[in-house]
Amino acid sequence: MESSAGSSAKNVRRLVVETRRVIDMTLDQDRKKHQVKAQLNTQCSVALINDKTTERLRLKKEKHRQVRRIENYTGERVAAAGRYYMKPLLLQHQRYYSKESFEVSPMDPEIDIFLPFSWIQEHPPQGTWTNM
Repeated sequence: MESSAGSSAKNVRRLVVETRRVIDMTLDQDRKKHQVKAQLNTQCSVALINDKTTERLRLKKEKHRQVRRIENYTGERVAAAGRYYMKPLLLQHQRYYSKESFEVSPMDPEIDIFLPFSWIQEHPPQGTWTNM
């Protein structure tokens, strides 16, 4: 039998997942198209790709000469991030395309990429906010 505290925690987690703005997009590397879940994240300062996504999709990563400091939304360093990056990949949402580089980082397993506020400003999310 599950405690009410455990049940309550699951309900909160489900609520958080169900209210995110997650967008289906396509990443193209070397003419191989991959479906990914993207989140427009106003708290990110760089585009991020989930390290598990790079493994699952067998995407080619590049190693930084020096480890870069990647921080989470509270300003704490993400220890496993900043070692690898992705050279520019073609990113597609419906009929809209852009080329993006990504820092490789551990992330929420339900999200493949985070797009930062600067990306949102440069590429207005055509109906994304209103059609979800």
